[in-house]
Amino acid sequence: MLENFHLAAIVKERARTRLLQIPLHQGLQDGLAQTWEDQNARFFEGIEEIDFNAGYSPEAHERFRLPEYDPPGWLARENSQTIERLDTIASDDGLVDSIAGIVAMARGVQSEEVVLFQNFTRSRVIRPGRLLLLDGSTYNSVERPGLTLDMTLSAVYQPAERKLLFHSFRTVNTFLPLVDFYQEASEQEIKDVLEHPLLAAEDPEATAADANQWFRKRFAMLRDSGVLNEYSAAEIQARASGHDVSVKVSDGKILFPANKVESKKVLQFLNEELYRGPITETLYETNSKRAAS
Repeated sequence: MLENFHLAAIVKERARTRLLQIPLHQGLQDGLAQTWEDQNARFFEGIEEIDFNAGYSPEAHERFRLPEYDPPGWLARENSQTIERLDTIASDDGLVDSIAGIVAMARGVQSEEVVLFQNFTRSRVIRPGRLLLLDGSTYNSVERPGLTLDMTLSAVYQPAERKLLFHSFRTVNTFLPLVDFYQEASEQEIKDVLEHPLLAAEDPEATAADANQWFRKRFAMLRDSGVLNEYSAAEIQARASGHDVSVKVSDGKILFPANKVESKKVLQFLNEELYRGPITETLYETNSKRAAS
């Protein structure tokens, strides 16, 4: 069983990301250590590691590999020994709506540090009054928000080897910054994206010509995501509510602004880089759109 097992929440509040400890009763902590060890074993069972390629859709048995991966600052300094010193998510019920992922830190069979990740969406928050629990002969509900954990891992980081393994770039990028590993779109490729039937660009020529590295990477991500093929303009506009972004629609198309500040926000939203994947709300496998459960 994983030793010194602890859980933390990856909390995103606008431009700030931080880890907050999830305090656990001892019995639950022991049970989760076994559950996550089983998930870790399934994650590696019969897999083939392949170098990350943004244009490739991995098979079920394949895991993308990022060697020499350096975790972001909010994660790099933490391990199974330090995680107990973090502030706890229990200090503020409102923080549960900003959880982007769940991370477990523990020691493996060789006493090596292991870092395991699960995706987390707003639908996994248990709201008071919406969950009925049998209490004696009557049903009751929780008094404070609760969390529902997944049954599969989204990513595994091995600190000793500085190696990150994952299956879906789109999923993991919601809680770990991976965009630096994405190849930039060319000027013509940006124009191709802006010519998508769901988009109406104000000035596609200028947008493509003036795009810096940040924009080129995001256009490449949007091209590969499939979001524009899976959702209507009205559906995407509806999901923009509460995410500090203006998505304007005309004649069934999303108006892509020429203004860089506005277009940056739209690209962040379409790539689900604002909070926890605001379009889908549910975790899907890359390109297949099959629920990953």
